[in-house]
Amino acid sequence: MRKISLSLGILFLSMLFLASCQNKTKKNGFTIDINIKNLKPSTEIFLQERTNGAWKVLDSTTLDNGKGELKGTLKSPGLYYLSLKKFNVYIPIWMGNNHITVDAGLNSLNNPVIKGSKIQDEYYAFKDSTKHFSQEEKALSKEYSKARYEKNAEKMKKLEMTYNKLQQEKINYMLGYATRHNKSIVSPYIIMTNSFALTLPQLDSVTSNFAPSLDSNEYVKYLKNRVKTLKRIAVGQPFINFTLNNPEGKPVSLASVVKKHKYTLVDFWASWCMPCRAENPNLVKAYKKYKNKGFTVFGVSLDKSHDKWVEAIKKDGLTWPQVSDLKYWSSTAGKLYGVQSIPHNVLINQKGIIVAKNLRGAKLQDELKKLLK
Repeated sequence: MRKISLSLGILFLSMLFLASCQNKTKKNGFTIDINIKNLKPSTEIFLQERTNGAWKVLDSTTLDNGKGELKGTLKSPGLYYLSLKKFNVYIPIWMGNNHITVDAGLNSLNNPVIKGSKIQDEYYAFKDSTKHFSQEEKALSKEYSKARYEKNAEKMKKLEMTYNKLQQEKINYMLGYATRHNKSIVSPYIIMTNSFALTLPQLDSVTSNFAPSLDSNEYVKYLKNRVKTLKRIAVGQPFINFTLNNPEGKPVSLASVVKKHKYTLVDFWASWCMPCRAENPNLVKAYKKYKNKGFTVFGVSLDKSHDKWVEAIKKDGLTWPQVSDLKYWSSTAGKLYGVQSIPHNVLINQKGIIVAKNLRGAKLQDELKKLLK
């Protein structure tokens, strides 16, 4: 009798141990219950994350009559995506290691109902609070298109001023939101996706304010590295040298050009970039006017196709040195100089000091006129 009681006790403890292990696994992992109405055929669905510009599949399952379940463990909370194999659609989901439900209709895959994710609720709250900015932007865009069609230059100028003011208000609101909600991972994501519009002081200040609990977050890591890069290539700092191949396949270093000229404009561009191509005539004008006074341009292309790159050089009449590693946004030089959008340029003097950045149109002509009297 005593042996039976002892055996039952051991069995009971074993069951408790297994239950605790199962509960722990459930607690530390995620579960996504999916229900897509009117999706009758069996369809494969994937949970993916975007890492370094590439998609990484974390889990997949086949939906039966639109229903299925995904399970796993995330390294960190953040923005992930559900994608259906038969449909060209990605459903963004803010989630951590918790249980959430995703309900959608076959005709409303872009507007799912996501429940159970606190982070998703935080993101929805932010989007709702900025909805008026989007509405005003849309209205201004419509007015601007009409003014351009009517060739009303005065109205276009006023609308541009109104739009720029609205953008500044939007940035100020975003910075304030991220400062107030410095413990939410939604905040560094918002700052990261809008960092191209922020000045270095703004970016540095808001990034420094994030709570220590977010130090391991990938968005925060990116922003801290971004701040370091921008400080390293700020006006007044020495330039960073790099060497890439010219169209003929011969390596050319930036240093070899800088030391021979009073001022070198490092121009980041690409054949596929329409704003870059629109700015090229201004560069040609500046080059022809000041090349005999010690000015040159050093073109760095973010192209992928060698032939299209060379074709654009010839068509636009770019007679200065050109280099590229044909790695698109993964350009080595682009990363060194923190390039997030093009056209982008940096003006360097013969001493190797960065003296100005992003000089386009009349600003470039005015700066060169002042420097090369």
